Amino acid sequence: MALPIKEIKKYNFYPSLRARACRVWIAKFNGQPRSFNCVFVDNQGGAIQGLAKARDLQTFASIIIEGNHYEIERFYTYENIAANTVTAHDAVIDLKSDTKITAIEPIQPYVPRYYFNFIDYAHIITKSKGSRILTDVLGRLKALQPLEQVMVRGQMLENKREFMLENTHGEELRITLWGDSARDFDEFALRNLPSPVIIAFAGFHVTEFKGKPNLKGTAASLWYFNPDIPECSTYTQFFAQVPIEIQQIPSSPNAVLSIEKQIKENRRTIREILCMNPYEHKHLRFTCQALIVEFDFPNGWWYPSCPKCNKKLSGGENNYTCMDHNAITSLPVPWFRLECIVTDGEDVANFLLFGKIAESFFGSSAHHYVYDKKFIDPLVIPPAMAAKLNKSMIFQLRFRDFRSTTNRCEIIITNIFDDTTNKNIHPLETPPTEAKSSTRSETSTPLSSKKQVLIGPCTSQNTVTQFRIAPNSLETPSQNISPNKETSLNYKARRTLDFEAIAQQISHEDECGNAIEAQGNLGNIDTSDTFNHLLLPLKKQRKTSSSSSKV
Repeated sequence: MALPIKEIKKYNFYPSLRARACRVWIAKFNGQPRSFNCVFVDNQGGAIQGLAKARDLQTFASIIIEGNHYEIERFYTYENIAANTVTAHDAVIDLKSDTKITAIEPIQPYVPRYYFNFIDYAHIITKSKGSRILTDVLGRLKALQPLEQVMVRGQMLENKREFMLENTHGEELRITLWGDSARDFDEFALRNLPSPVIIAFAGFHVTEFKGKPNLKGTAASLWYFNPDIPECSTYTQFFAQVPIEIQQIPSSPNAVLSIEKQIKENRRTIREILCMNPYEHKHLRFTCQALIVEFDFPNGWWYPSCPKCNKKLSGGENNYTCMDHNAITSLPVPWFRLECIVTDGEDVANFLLFGKIAESFFGSSAHHYVYDKKFIDPLVIPPAMAAKLNKSMIFQLRFRDFRSTTNRCEIIITNIFDDTTNKNIHPLETPPTEAKSSTRSETSTPLSSKKQVLIGPCTSQNTVTQFRIAPNSLETPSQNISPNKETSLNYKARRTLDFEAIAQQISHEDECGNAIEAQGNLGNIDTSDTFNHLLLPLKKQRKTSSSSSKV
């Protein structure tokens, strides 16, 4: 007698199961396949999920075809404790290399081709919101939004596509696909389908927006056009009387513009940015042409983050804790966070770079630099990152919310484009001039001999932090130097900001004619021997300059 799926228990070995694979999908994360998944259904209405990890993904993906019947032999089950699951069964079949899968003839009595648990639109919020069992819905495709990219949390671009479904009662339901799912949806396949187009969306998470349900895609989300099920026939007959074209949903307010428009969007100089009120321009996205002259990372260019939310972990190396997810049992994920000291040839500012934008800019993840390339010390910057200095770029920016820890609204980099204007930007360099007495503070660095530095009323003060790089050559880094070797970068090659170690009183007239004053100081300077060695020539330079002024 065949084993019924409903009698399968968790944490057990079973010799055999005969069932139909009614649903098959490959779960992805950041575009990378993570696991092979399927739903086995028998002729008694039982359904159970099967899962194979990444190492066995290709094996089972080539064997198990959706819609076919199989005998699964020598398999083990474990508890179904996933936050989002497609079946209500307590167990999951562990598909491993020693699990034998054999294709068989169709099972009798007949097993339906599809496995759905449709929820009525009116009951979606009450029945499905907060449930760990993902939701399936059916409806006529009323409207479709083309694939677009939107800015998520102001720091990363994400693919997005929206749909509007309609049921036979005239009720509407909005469905949103994100990331890989949005990119995988084949919009061109809709062109060859007859009207009306009926779609079954399966494996979605229910959210609520302004009192209305919204279905959000997951790694288990699938969709089926005009599936051969009784419910679909009802929709086809109801909407066949009046053929209706599929409407287009307008672009989202936060949709990303074309590259050409993004580069020119709300162009500002650094001076104009520093004089902007962050609270009045909280939702404004603007661009600036500048170059990075220095990276500022007093606490390191990366930090250990939570694998689930990328928030900074607290506690020691053996006791990492996330404020949202408590103790962390797996390895923390290295996450970029560093400030870029930039100039447009006239003024200087600090732009914050972190997360996915930093990964795209540096061409690799912090995880790769730390775990694969062994740049473990957060105060030692890899040569590939240092190679980004002194190159003209277009920065897309916005203001961050006020943070009490820093007592300011930081300027966040949301995207970086290569500068194709061929307009050269030089660090603040002017020809040497005769020393004069002045009430204004002046920098005495390779960046400027007599250039006044504008510090805005609502941005951070520029500070100098020890900048170390391994190896010690930016131009042609040697391939045989250990990445762990800490070598201080020569100050002449850095073109960095070098402020006096005394308070600087700087004032200027803003656009409205009001005097704005700001204080600048060194902040917490690394006083290591290596850094003191670097500052020695600068101290001598200051002493000489001071003596000549007195004369």
